[in-house]
Amino acid sequence: MDIPLETLRSTDLFVGLSNDEITKLVERGEYRTYRAGETILHAGETGRNLYVILSGQVAVECEGDEALCQTPIVYLGAGQSFGEMAALDAGPRSANVRCVSHEAVLLILPGVLLRRLCDEEGSIGCRLLYNIARDLAFKLRHRNLTGGGG
Repeated sequence: MDIPLETLRSTDLFVGLSNDEITKLVERGEYRTYRAGETILHAGETGRNLYVILSGQVAVECEGDEALCQTPIVYLGAGQSFGEMAALDAGPRSANVRCVSHEAVLLILPGVLLRRLCDEEGSIGCRLLYNIARDLAFKLRHRNLTGGGG
């Protein structure tokens, strides 16, 4: 697949990176297409990858009592990412993620690549970590404002 630099340049994760830096990063990733209703991630499974939505929409859903989890925690679309916590610490996934559009095209980046960039390419790694932290802060704020926080 050709690297969609226009799309990637506008994603939250890659803000502040040059085209060359984005290319260096995404050449090591994998592109995958999911169909409507298909589960991308399951809560509780060990995670190692970060996902960037290139097109389509996904729903982040809680795990547990079906009556309590009828409404998704949040919907995410093109330019947004998910899976960042598990990509950084290889811990268990905290939610289910499901494709809710006709299809969703995702860029999958290995967490080990992100950690390696912090060691080998400090400026890229620092920018990525800053962007991930900013995105996590947004998601936590959103969850707390909508009553999903503890």
